[in-house]
Amino acid sequence: MWGKERVYDFLEKIMKKIPFEKKELVLSISSEELTRFANNMIHQNVAEENLILFLRIGEGRKKAVASLSNLDSESIDNLIKILKLLIQNQPDIEELILPKPQVYKEMKIELFNPSPDKRAEIVKKIIKKGEEKGVDTYGSISESINELSVMNSNGLFAYGTLCYAHGKTMYISESSSGYQECAGKDLDSIDFEILSEVALKKCLDGKNPEDLEPGKYEVVLEPLAVVELMEQISYFGFSAKAMQEKRSFLSLYQGQRIFSPLVNIYDDGLDEKGIIIPFDFEGVPKRHVDLVKEGVPLSPVYDTATAIKDKKESTGHALPPTDSSFGPLPSNLFFVPGNKKLEDLISSVERGILVTRFHYVNAFLDPIKVLATGMTRDGTFLIEKGKIKKPIKNLRFTQSFVEALGNVEEISSEKVILPFFGGFCSVPGLKIKEFNFTGVTEF
Repeated sequence: MWGKERVYDFLEKIMKKIPFEKKELVLSISSEELTRFANNMIHQNVAEENLILFLRIGEGRKKAVASLSNLDSESIDNLIKILKLLIQNQPDIEELILPKPQVYKEMKIELFNPSPDKRAEIVKKIIKKGEEKGVDTYGSISESINELSVMNSNGLFAYGTLCYAHGKTMYISESSSGYQECAGKDLDSIDFEILSEVALKKCLDGKNPEDLEPGKYEVVLEPLAVVELMEQISYFGFSAKAMQEKRSFLSLYQGQRIFSPLVNIYDDGLDEKGIIIPFDFEGVPKRHVDLVKEGVPLSPVYDTATAIKDKKESTGHALPPTDSSFGPLPSNLFFVPGNKKLEDLISSVERGILVTRFHYVNAFLDPIKVLATGMTRDGTFLIEKGKIKKPIKNLRFTQSFVEALGNVEEISSEKVILPFFGGFCSVPGLKIKEFNFTGVTEF
């Protein structure tokens, strides 16, 4: 790790070199160790460190942004020259507004030392389970330690760390697959025993799937499917830029109940129940934002540019400078869990479908409705009279995710933390009374 003092000295020297009226530096340092396994053996164990420096500058109503990963003095000087050319050729469109110095809440973030030996021991147990049942095992386990720092010409300086672990496990037979995934503050916060047991059971129970006619079915979506739904809902609905451009359901239904009264969603990078991210890529502290309360969408998330347009304050949701044109996005989303076990959700279904996760989801069909198409994957089962009846072949769906959240009947108490838009999302399972499946597959 560089540490706060070294980062400050490095950025301050660059700041003094930059001649522009307004300037912002963002330094991201990521250190990751990864153990990947396939065909019942570890085939890759790597450690890498990536550094990237973003420069965002403004002159009058012109602005430009660039980045580089080679941080020697000559490369930085060349980048400044490039920015001079860029700013000269930019049209007068929009002034660059940078946040002023901020006050940051002290957060205790536990650092850890990545351990390839510990990852190997976990993988050994996961593979053994597969070998005992005659199926192939795939997946990966990673440990990441990241430093993020922001400095701008208004005198703002922010430095913070982000630490997390992430695990994926998949078992594959000749006719089925089972998958599970989870993120946590470190390896010890992820229960790999349960993760692998659930994935293996799905693979074994999913052998020789049968056809099922497409149509509208009651569904139980497990957390891995819900996070796919929430990515689309968040991208198209909870961004202030999407609302301002009137391509979000918030632009039509803000303050109106369009989801089930059971649905409560908020975003909070400082919530210790998740993985803490102290501030955004503009150095603005994270804050609690109620996105949906009892089925009513309340507010989008903001960065500095979108907040000014609505005469609001940034909520700390700016993306990296090179991605800022997309506008702000939720990055620490919490879907409030219910009080029933996932098995209770299944037992209440007369006839429906259990979905482990979705794949290849695309929601550009209708951004307001978040009308999405995609497929089920890695464990799809028919439920009859509250029991899992049989495995079924994967189905293609075409479904408005806004309507799906309006049809939520029950929410599980189990929840999973998963990667989400450069941050993380804590999601439960959902029982939805109607979900539209429009096609079948051969597997």
